[in-house]
This record gives sequence, C-alpha cells and structure tokens, in this order.
Amino acid sequence: MDRKYRFFLSLGFGLLSLAGTALAGAPAVGGSALPKAALPEIRKIELQPSSLGLANASDARQVLVWGIAADGQKYDLTDIATLEPGSGVKIVDGRYIAPVAAGDTQVKVSAAGQSIALPVKVAGIDTPDIRFGKDVMPVLASTGCNMGTCHGSAQGKNGFKLSLRGYDADYDYNVLVNALQGRRVNRVEPDKSLMLMKPAGIVPHEGKQVIKPGDRHYNIIRDWIAQGLKPETELKTAKPTKIEVVPAMVALDIAGRTQRIVVVAHYADGSTRDVTRDAVFSASNIEAVQVDGAKVTGLRRGEAAVLVRYEGAYAAVGVSIMGDRAGFAFKPTAEYNFIDKHVNAKLEKRKILPSEECTDADYLRRVYLDLTGLPPTADVARAFLTSQSPSQEKRRQLVDQLLGSKDYVAIWSNKWADLLQCNQKALGEKGVWAFREWIRESIAQNKPYDQFAYELITAQGSNLTNPAVNYYRALKDLDDKKQLTPNKMTEDISQTFLGVRFNCNKCHDHPFEKWTQQQYYEFGAFFARVSFKPGTRAGEEIVYTNFRGGENIYPKTTMALAPHVPYGEQPNLEDARVRQEAFARWMTSKDNPLFARSYVNRTWSYFFGVGIIDPVDDIRASNPPSNPELLDALTDEFVKSGFNMQQLVRTIVTSRTYQASVVANHWNNDDKINFSHFLPRRLSAEQMMDAVGLAAGVKPKVQGLPDGMRAVYLADGLTDTGSDFLKLFGRPKRETACECERTSNMSLAHALNLVNGPLISGAVTDPASSIGKLVEKEKDNRKVVEEIYLGTLSRMPTAEEMKLADELGTDPKQRLDVAQDVAWALMNSPAFLFNR
Repeated sequence: MDRKYRFFLSLGFGLLSLAGTALAGAPAVGGSALPKAALPEIRKIELQPSSLGLANASDARQVLVWGIAADGQKYDLTDIATLEPGSGVKIVDGRYIAPVAAGDTQVKVSAAGQSIALPVKVAGIDTPDIRFGKDVMPVLASTGCNMGTCHGSAQGKNGFKLSLRGYDADYDYNVLVNALQGRRVNRVEPDKSLMLMKPAGIVPHEGKQVIKPGDRHYNIIRDWIAQGLKPETELKTAKPTKIEVVPAMVALDIAGRTQRIVVVAHYADGSTRDVTRDAVFSASNIEAVQVDGAKVTGLRRGEAAVLVRYEGAYAAVGVSIMGDRAGFAFKPTAEYNFIDKHVNAKLEKRKILPSEECTDADYLRRVYLDLTGLPPTADVARAFLTSQSPSQEKRRQLVDQLLGSKDYVAIWSNKWADLLQCNQKALGEKGVWAFREWIRESIAQNKPYDQFAYELITAQGSNLTNPAVNYYRALKDLDDKKQLTPNKMTEDISQTFLGVRFNCNKCHDHPFEKWTQQQYYEFGAFFARVSFKPGTRAGEEIVYTNFRGGENIYPKTTMALAPHVPYGEQPNLEDARVRQEAFARWMTSKDNPLFARSYVNRTWSYFFGVGIIDPVDDIRASNPPSNPELLDALTDEFVKSGFNMQQLVRTIVTSRTYQASVVANHWNNDDKINFSHFLPRRLSAEQMMDAVGLAAGVKPKVQGLPDGMRAVYLADGLTDTGSDFLKLFGRPKRETACECERTSNMSLAHALNLVNGPLISGAVTDPASSIGKLVEKEKDNRKVVEEIYLGTLSRMPTAEEMKLADELGTDPKQRLDVAQDVAWALMNSPAFLFNR
C-alpha cells in the first residue's frame, strides 16, 4: 500500500469516513410499536380544569385527568379514565361532556383505582345557529379540504378552489354558495348537496371519503345548509383572537408515555369553546415525538415542539422526553459568564452532563478558525501552548488580540457579503468592489449593528460614492411585465434583519404563522418608491425615492396599501424624509423584539453550528428557541452594549460553553441542541483553501485576486476562481438572503476531491512549500514531525504519532517524501478538515 494512504488510514479515513457515515444514514425511528409505558402507583388524581361551564347545547368540553404518584410526578390518565355523568349532562365521543339540561351537576371521573367529582354548570340548552365562519370553516380545515394538497392548492382541484387553510372566509363562502349558480348546495334537500355528497363518498370523489353521513362534521354542514346558509355579518369576528393549549408544556418521563392536549379557542366577545377535535397538530421532531390528533407519544429521549393550528390562530407546545437517567448526577461546572449560567440550568433540568473543558490546543485552533477563518501558524501554536500563563487568562488575551485584526475583518466581512448578496451579476464590477469595501470598513470600525443596518436601509445616491446603496441594487426585482416591484426587498430585508420568512405570505396568509398577505404588501409599501436610474459615469447607478409614484398594490383588492409594520408601534411617516427612513427607525429600535434577537441568534450559530432558534432565519411560534432564557439574556446584553458586534463575539467565545470539549460523555452523547459539548463543523470552502495554503506555506492563488490574497477577499460570489473547489465545497452565489445558500455537507465527491484533487497534493509538493524547506533545514526528524503537527493540527504529536519520525530515515529524498505524505494525510484528517 502507498505510504501516504497508510498514514491516511491510520488517521481515521478523514472526510471519506465521515462521508460514508452520512451516506449510510441513521437507523430509522419507529417500525415496531413502542411498548406501553407502565404506570407507577397512583396516590390521587386531579382534573384540569377542576370544574366546567357549558354555555349551550352545542358546547362540548373535555378535561385532562392527572395521576399523582408518591414522588409527586404527574401522569396523564385521560385515555384510561372513565366518566360517569350525572343528570343534565352526557358523554359524547368517549371523553366530551355535553349538556342535556340546565343547572348544576357533576361527572364522576375514575382512573387507576382513584375517583374524583367534576362540578359542571350548564347555563342553557338552547341550540345556536350554525355559522359559516365559526362552525363550517373549521370542518373544511380539519378534514383537509382546504389544504395545499387538495382544494386549497393554487389551481384547486377539478375546478373547485378554496382559500389555502381558510385564510379568506369571504371567498370560500361565495365559492360554495354562489359559484356555479349555487349547484354545490341544495337548500331544499340538504343531504343532496354536492358539498356533502362528494366528501361523504356518495358520488365519486378523488379525495376519497373524508366524512360519513351522520357524523359530527357531516351534521354541521348539513344543518348549516338546512338553516339557510346564513352568512355572518362579519366573517373576521368568527376567527379566534387566540388559542390556549393545555398543558402549556408536555413533559414525558420515558418513551412510550402519552399526553392528551386540549385546545380552547378565545373569541373577541369573551366566549370560549373546546376546539380540540378540529385543531390541526404537527411535530417539529418526528424522531422524538409522534402526534396522532391531540395525542402526543414520546418515541425516544429528546425535545420537540408541537404546532397547534386552528382557524388562523397558532400556538406551540414544547415537548420533552426525559428517558432513562438512572444514576445521573449533575456536576456543576465553571461559569465564566451569564451564558454558562443559562446553559447549565437547562442541562441540569434535562439531566445532561456537560463535557470537560477543551485543551489549550483545541481552543487555540477553534477560536482562530472562528475569529479569523485561519488556523494558527506553527510558531503561534508553540508560543501559546508553552506559555505558563493561567489557561483562562491567555485565552482571553488571545481573543482580545484576534478581535478586530485584519484576518477577523476579512472573514466577518465575507459573512456579511454573503448575507447582503454582494455579487457582480447584480452590482457590476465597480459596484461589487465598492460594496465589499464598504462592508469591510464597517466591520473594521466595529460599527454598531443598528447603525450598520440603518445605513443600508436608508441609503440613497450613487453606487460609486455611497456604496451602501448597492444593497438595494442587489434586491432589485422585476415582475413578469418587467415592472419594478418591492417584493425581494420585502422578503430579504425581513429575513436578514428580523429573521422572519415573509415570502410565505405573499400569495396567501402564512400557513404556519400569524403573518397575513395584507401585511406582506403593507410591509412592501415602505420600499415601493425605491427607484433606480443610470448615472453619468461608467458602471454608475443612482438609487433614489420616486415621490410621484411607487405604491404597493394589494392583489386581493387591487388597491394601494399604505406602509404599515406587521407588529409593534407604527413608525411616524410624517417625521421621516422618506418611507425607508421611518422603517429603518422602527426596525433598528432597541424595542423591536426581533431585530437584536435575530442577529444574536445568527451570530451564535456561527460558533456552534446551530442557532438557539434553528434555522436562524426562520423565527416563528412553531420554531421556538431551545433555551429561551439564554436567548433573552444574550439579546438584552447586546442591546445594552449599544449593539456592539465585537463585544457579542467576545462574550460567546470566552464562555465555558464555547470551551467545552468535542468529546461527549455517556450523559450528553445524544445532545445536539443544548450545547453540552462542542459539535464539529466542517471548514467552509474558503477556510479550507486558506488553511491548506497556510499549513503548507504556499501563498494562495485565487483567480480574480492578486497573488497571496485569501479566498475570503473575493468580492463576488459568482467569480470564476479557475476551479470547481469553492463551488463544490459550498461557497454561495450570493443570490438569496438564506443562510442555507452556503452548504457544508459531506459526500463522496468532497472526499475524493480532497484525496485525489490538486488542492492538498499540489500544496504539499509545491517547490515553494514550507515542508520542503523544513526538511532541508531541520535535521532532527522528531522536530520535523513536531513542526508538521503544529502547522496542521496546532498541537504537539503524541508519543505514538512521534514514531513517524522513524519513517523519515536519513536519505534526503525519503525524508522529503515521508514528510509530504504525513502532511498530506494530516490535511485529509477530520482534525484538520473540521473545526473541533
């Protein structure tokens, strides 16, 4: 076997082994049914709520039955409880309590050998009219009729289209009652209505049978038709103002345990109703949680969020499955700042033991890569590792040295160039370099984040003299008629600076959030007057405000909408020179709940591989933070610092949490979201190219840049670098606002490129490489091996690794060949290719 491949195999196959693991995939979760979790002895039971009030004959409600064990632990017994109704009430659908006669009564609830009385007060037994918005629309949603896969799709199905998830009740009422000369309903013989016979399977229906004659859904629609298809005076009032989910948090002790959820809708008139049967449930982590209607089952230890949707209202319920933690004992770890306090509190609650603190060598390489995009040189590594200063003292000194350095500015400018879509296709050669330099200067000055964002949003003038206007040029968008629209500005600004994906509500109300289609166009109205015209110089374009036009037309009404922010206090348009200025003041305010929060979360992800909310640019109720207290504390500190971006970075990298070892222990090896141990991250395309050049002592050669300049200095995401390396390893084209445009996946193609491609082999065998100079200058083979390890992995070789010195021998050619092979193998190892 070739010697360098033998070294390669001894180091663990490098990226190739990791690619193979990724390709093989993880074992499937599920398959066979989970065994039913046994209950401990139950000492008493409790009810939630402890009493019920029923308003009318249509009001049916349920209660949760809790079993309390000797240790105080609560278990959901709702599914095994029996209900014995007193006079005046009855039990429907197994667990719903419905009225029969007005007055006070009770229901006897029994479970696990215990019993308790549930007081019930029936206010009346009148039967209210069936209402379209409040009664019929929920049926269309819960049966899936208005989902995107059925009649809620953009084109509808077989000529019948409903609004997606019922966001437009007026439209739906008209299409059901009046369209096609009213043939979908039969007022004389309701049971012969097409809108009943189709879903009931009485006549052919592509969607099969979704309701059955005589069931609750069928009867609701039938009675509505029989009562005369009464429209409501104001359909919007039929939607709930909010939904309340009980319990607010689901905590399951072991896999197999279940929990029922109750959903109560609240309305503007103060009334409430149990809407659990018609609510829609989904889980964020289907490997940990199974959702079957309102029943949540834990599949394995983990955390998830269950999203509950009902008629445009949303709520998220956190779910945690503890699993078997017998023998666990939390050992308090050092807390270097407030980050560690909040992380440790969550770890103790979840019974996770954090990993040991990383070594000085690990920290040195880790923080160098994160703050500068480069590993340290061999000389820097040796000096740091041999320093006798206390570990934390020299680590803090190192951070202060790197923050604001030339290389720090380079890598963080590159991150912002990605986000702000700095590409030559949109900006031209002059514009792209001017914008890249403006970004670099802003990072070098440590410009406060609110000022940085404000200057971008309010920028006007020439792209050559005020380079910040290139951001608007990158977001320039034309519709099908080649007319300028503010749509890309609306979507990318909200995603970049607020962490909200507003593109989902362009065509309809957001399917999983509170944002509406109208809010999309009101938001866009702030940018509807941003206009462009050619300048007098080559490559010049002027960004200006067109005060004579530029209104945003709401397609539903074809009317222009005034600017209006989707939440918070409305900005004063009269006090602003242009609309963008009013918007920028609102967006960058310290009181804006998303501006600082989204940036803090995004920055955190750069150091840990995942955000506290992840994806980082998809903040919504159904995507809650893994540690809300940590995110709140970081946000508050960032605002108090005056939006100091470097201070935020310093706080993160000097925390004990950031300094955790990559080596997991028995109690945290399955943790991916609580930051109990460091998660390896593959180097970015530019980092990898620069790291190889630095380790081999070869100046990088990147097309489009002067010799010796790092890949991160490329101003344009579309520049042809003369090879496919940067493209293959995930460098983005910078055409979207999504962090996902940059990729760090692992595949066989990546592994083969590193093993057989020219990047690493060419660097280590280059005549100008420092490896050749090292072998020629240094006659001590042990020092040669030591220097190669320091230059590639930023650490000393172990005693076992030092045996490689024997391989070098004394022959000059053999010494060079072996040294090059060792360097090649190390550069193909996970320890080099990943930040650990």
